[in-house]
Amino acid sequence: MHQLNLHRLATFQVVAKHCSYSRAAEELHFSQPAVSAQIRLLENSLGVRLFDKIGHKTHLTPAGEELYRYSEKIFALIDETIETMDTLRNPHYGHLRVGADTTVGTYVVPRVLGKFRQLYPNVEITLEVVNRGYLVDDLSQNRVDMVIMGKIPTELPAFVAPFAPNELVLIAPPTHRLAGCKRIPFAELAREHFLLREVGSGTRSALEQAFQNAGYPLLVSMQMGNNSAIKQSVAAGLGIALISRVAIDIELETNRLVILDAEGFPITLQWRLVHLKDKNLSATARAFKNFLLQNSEIPPALST
Repeated sequence: MHQLNLHRLATFQVVAKHCSYSRAAEELHFSQPAVSAQIRLLENSLGVRLFDKIGHKTHLTPAGEELYRYSEKIFALIDETIETMDTLRNPHYGHLRVGADTTVGTYVVPRVLGKFRQLYPNVEITLEVVNRGYLVDDLSQNRVDMVIMGKIPTELPAFVAPFAPNELVLIAPPTHRLAGCKRIPFAELAREHFLLREVGSGTRSALEQAFQNAGYPLLVSMQMGNNSAIKQSVAAGLGIALISRVAIDIELETNRLVILDAEGFPITLQWRLVHLKDKNLSATARAFKNFLLQNSEIPPALST
């Protein structure tokens, strides 16, 4: 198999640029015989003549002209590669790929990314906001650098650190029979029909666990895939729901929803930063990880 030696190709490129062995030798700080030897080795490895000597002038052969065009592309690509590697060592440039579950990804992470962008304005950021199942798949397939989620993916070897508390509250329309009541007994909650998130949701799991611990059956009205649908349906009187406190600021301000003061609630969970334990984070991803943990509302924990 023919082999293309980059050192010989670089020598060829200088000779071709000047169409002169002597001027190439001066630029490369080689002896002229050394330059000639490199060209002969390159010609032998490729099996073609690259230069013709006509009188006192050196000319490229057709093969030499083609090789010169390709050599320019090759060394341009090498320069681009080196520049890209330099960029990856620099946290102020590069591409950050973050995943987040639907609640934290909608109401918390954009604010954090905005602050990070102020420090690193040239970083290209991709935010994937999906449910937990997709996040675990994104991690396993290396489609994201890290994710922010509630329920830890035990099926993957991962670094996990707490990021922020996730306070889950019960919501109802202001006209609901329990609105304004103090310390509502669990038995009263058990009479209500609940709107639930999809199977696998941390919020749904927390509600199911609360009812199981209290020894009451959970009456389900409807299942929905996002917080917006939950809030609209609660406001329409289709049931009550457990939802993250960060998701209802506007609804509370406009008095479309109220928080129920009930026994066993609110429930406080945690959102966590997660990435594969063996993931080689880029300089940009490392900078974001440090920024995230330094600005978290929970002291950083050791990886698990």
